[in-house]
Amino acid sequence: MAGQTPEAPEASLFPIFLLSMLSLVLVPTTLWKLCSAGSDEPGGPKKQKYREVSDASSEWGRVAAKQAEKLKPTLANRVSSFCTTGNLLLVFGWLIVVVLVVYIQSLSEQIKPFDPYEIMGLPTSATMPEIKKAYRQLSLKYHPDKNPDPKAAEYFAEFITKAYTALTDETARENYAKYGHPDGPQAYQVGIALPAFMFDNGKMAPAVLAVTVGLGILLPLGVAVCYLINSGKYTGNNVMQQTLINYTYLMKPMMTMHRVPEVLVCAGEYALRPLPRSHQEPMQRLAMILKKHHPEVDLKGEGAKKFYDKRHPAIVKAHLLLLAQTSREGPQVPPALEADFQFLLKSAPKLLEELMKVAVRPRPPFGYGFFRPALGVLEMCQSITQAVPLTARKASEKGTPGDSGAPSLLQLPHINPDVTKKLIRRKIRGLGDLLALPKEERAGALESAGVTAGGVGDVEATLATVPVIALAANCETEGEEGEIMEGDLVTCHVRVRMSRFSAKEAGGGTGSPPSFAPFYPLPKGETWWVMVADVPQNACMAAQQVEYMEETEYEPEVPAPKEKEPAAKPAAKPAAKAKDEE
Repeated sequence: MAGQTPEAPEASLFPIFLLSMLSLVLVPTTLWKLCSAGSDEPGGPKKQKYREVSDASSEWGRVAAKQAEKLKPTLANRVSSFCTTGNLLLVFGWLIVVVLVVYIQSLSEQIKPFDPYEIMGLPTSATMPEIKKAYRQLSLKYHPDKNPDPKAAEYFAEFITKAYTALTDETARENYAKYGHPDGPQAYQVGIALPAFMFDNGKMAPAVLAVTVGLGILLPLGVAVCYLINSGKYTGNNVMQQTLINYTYLMKPMMTMHRVPEVLVCAGEYALRPLPRSHQEPMQRLAMILKKHHPEVDLKGEGAKKFYDKRHPAIVKAHLLLLAQTSREGPQVPPALEADFQFLLKSAPKLLEELMKVAVRPRPPFGYGFFRPALGVLEMCQSITQAVPLTARKASEKGTPGDSGAPSLLQLPHINPDVTKKLIRRKIRGLGDLLALPKEERAGALESAGVTAGGVGDVEATLATVPVIALAANCETEGEEGEIMEGDLVTCHVRVRMSRFSAKEAGGGTGSPPSFAPFYPLPKGETWWVMVADVPQNACMAAQQVEYMEETEYEPEVPAPKEKEPAAKPAAKPAAKAKDEE
């Protein structure tokens, strides 16, 4: 584009190029940040909200109070939550945009299009006498006879004279009307959106060629090669293929929950974690902390050989960290292992989901999955989220009525094994028994078991969010009426209705409500699995993970179970089970 100065406008092209590239990144990123600010990710768990802790004297209370302090809506917490690396980079990017805009605007003033009316200081409707009058006034100011300044003389010759000619001479006026310049058509100048020094005397030509080849050819080719190499190592859920192979090999039909940790930590993701020599001493200290909960980790104990021998050291480290989480010893993890501990907590839900899929995968000859391993995986999810000791789960697996509800009670605030034992003596064996009591009687039972008055308030606040499940199942075959016979394709209609004592405490609305889990530092929503199973036969006929919605109906189609008796006898109706993985 022609301008008021004879210089070409290449100087402004490179800043404009940078501004365009930055805008392509900053504008959509900023819009996404603004739209998602204060809201939850679609389909993901809701963000944890501030919840006041009434009693901070117990182990649960201290951890919960520490977490509540981080979630408290104070100015310092808001500033801290805003000053993330991504937000700071975004602000820095917009500052660069402002600087580029100011710089480009200053350059654009030097290459304005020729406008005789603006030069003469006249409106476009000016008459000939007004034009001549303005010319005389400017001549008194810029004419070489009146102003000896060389710049004034140059401005008078290059701009004022041409502007006056364009407005008074018929030929010049016609050229200006047609081409925008009194001299007629002007040559357009084309530049390259790169700094001019890169093309001076050809010295930078090798560098320009190297950058062009590197960024335009080698970089995309390298990214494509890395993607193709790594894509074969991972599944669609971003889990390593080797992890699924290990889980499939280690999955046993009668695997219970206390065997799940040693299978879970055999993931390829944990085996590839770095293990420097500096981690050996922190691992030994962590084992000394855990030996009171798990004697098998004691290096001098009887079970040490089975726990440590013939196992990859990185797998042993992951196992120790997992036991630290379930034993509520997470705050005692040595700082050198903190990064591995956070990685384990972040990746555990995803790996447990894959382990669950391996457990319920149909297997010959009847196409059923394993029910007991699937149930153990779900219980392991609860143990990790709420830091329920595995020893309590093992006691429940023994089948003693007094211990069967201990894991559900240990998920409540301020409830430790000692409190659980006292509640069991009062015939409160599980969460259902506690919910069945009137509020006053429940408070008395908790206080007599050693829970403070403030702790009772925390328990009541948690009980208000506990879901109550009503499940109805109906099995039928399409196109036929009457009894279900062996080999029939059965459709099991499962309707699950969930209610809470306080929808407000649960988060309200649709979507996965957040779990208040002080021992689990990451946001965790509820996950529900619906399984159709024959429990005595350890057969999981159908299983599906369902989302938290207003209303949902699950209709799995399963073949009727085979009977050992003659085929004339009808098959037993399978049981439908719903399990929460919170």
